[in-house]
Amino acid sequence: MSALVILCRHGNTFAKGDKVVMIGAGEDLPLTEEGLAQGDELGQWLAREALPISRVIAGPLKRTRQFAERVIIKAAPTVVCEVDERLKELDYGAWSGLSDAEIMQRFGAEALRAWREDAAWPAEANFKPSEEAVVSQCASLLDELKASTSVSVVVTSNGRLRQFGKLLGQRGGAGSAPAAVSTGAACVLRWSGSEWRVIAWNAKPAALNALPLT
Repeated sequence: MSALVILCRHGNTFAKGDKVVMIGAGEDLPLTEEGLAQGDELGQWLAREALPISRVIAGPLKRTRQFAERVIIKAAPTVVCEVDERLKELDYGAWSGLSDAEIMQRFGAEALRAWREDAAWPAEANFKPSEEAVVSQCASLLDELKASTSVSVVVTSNGRLRQFGKLLGQRGGAGSAPAAVSTGAACVLRWSGSEWRVIAWNAKPAALNALPLT
């Protein structure tokens, strides 16, 4: 069996009615009840598929670790979650803790649009680490995982997933930006022997049922 990677975004960290803001490496929020349920849902899908999961790897923040642990409980109870700094969310610098409206007011609508649509890092916001460092870290993890002969579940956050998307050639429908991944959604990757083949991108468990995984 060639390597199969289930690359996930953690579940919700904001409940209905909460003020939604940019949260990065400096905001270690836990999952909401809905976010925990999203982890259960993905784990239940993996359990139904009876995939031979050998590794579950998560970023060090609570939201990624909690999501990974819910997946483990449902689908891989003998696997121990590995914490990997290469999956840690970006530090959004001056944008951290701000709503979209506040970002536009302080930094301009174009800066936010460029990040959302073109994945262009805003110089004034001082995102960390550098874009080059994040791309290198994501590439090194993919390079490591391609040697596997089983299934790896990888849980990370929005900013990192943009860089994985860039590496894997995933684009949004409206332009060249790396395609977004919703909370609780997964991307399914298969190593072909020479390149990663994207079987699904930004798919919720209900949409994953019909995928050809073997």
